[in-house]
Amino acid sequence: MDKIERAVDDIRRKWAPDHRLAVFEVSLLPKGIAGITSSRDARDALRRLANEAELVDKVELIPDQRGDPAAIVTVALAPLLAEPRIQAARVSEVLHGETLDILEGREEWLRIRAPDGYIGWLNAGYVATGPNGWAEDWRERATARSLSADIVITEGRRRLPTGARVALRRGVVELADGQRGAIASGHVRREQELRIEARHLALPELAQKWYSGAPYLWGGRTEWGIDCSGLVQAVYAARGIVLPRDSDQQFGQGTEIAVSPDGDGYAAGDLLFFAERGRVSHVALWAGAGRIVHSALSRGGVGGDHLFGDEPQMRKLLENLVGARRLDEARGTR
Repeated sequence: MDKIERAVDDIRRKWAPDHRLAVFEVSLLPKGIAGITSSRDARDALRRLANEAELVDKVELIPDQRGDPAAIVTVALAPLLAEPRIQAARVSEVLHGETLDILEGREEWLRIRAPDGYIGWLNAGYVATGPNGWAEDWRERATARSLSADIVITEGRRRLPTGARVALRRGVVELADGQRGAIASGHVRREQELRIEARHLALPELAQKWYSGAPYLWGGRTEWGIDCSGLVQAVYAARGIVLPRDSDQQFGQGTEIAVSPDGDGYAAGDLLFFAERGRVSHVALWAGAGRIVHSALSRGGVGGDHLFGDEPQMRKLLENLVGARRLDEARGTR
């Protein structure tokens, strides 16, 4: 059985190495292999393994297509959890109007794949569900984004965080649940317009403009609470550049640039990565003149700091600097 266990683990490492992006929940039975996976390649490999070892194959591929395959977030934001229970750790968030792939359902809980590929659980009360065509129709119409907008509807007001997706036509905002209203405060801008504006601001400036003072929140993605990688993902998304959700995943993006002891050679918007216990755990935007913009628990949230300053937290951070990356297409016109 040890040989079979090693073979199963080899399949996991090959086809579903990151549990944040793929489901692989497989166990060995006395006479079989059972579980679920979201990787068809892993499922096929397990099937071959079971056949060769003369074991019963009880591994299912998800999604299984028996229920609605798609969901749309209808609340302002919904926490994405590590497990299907309210006390589970928050791993990320999905925002109003985002379309999600449903992988499986367990009572009132849905395991979903977010637009950035992240997999987690949310309560079904946060979303509407339906066929893929229904979700695609909304995705094509929801080409406008909230910038801390309050929308007046018949029942009162709906407050939406920056990045929430809505449809906009002749000044009327359509929400993901079908309600329509007018903008009371904040802004709703078409995505194309936002991208043009974002390319005329350095990314650290954009981060400060939209998120300065936002509290630190593990798994957060909005001005109501955001973590370091959520901030980086959000400001790059403003330019239409898709980044993975977590800092260690972002560490593999773009082009590696040499780590500088004084910041020489860095450009505004470059990503600086920091590690703890041998693993990348923090990311910051280089802002120039020795400064970084980031969301950090040690400073309470989003703001600018002098990386080469004498503060204890900055000295510790600098000691943990392990790499820098550049996405050339992200550099602004200034």
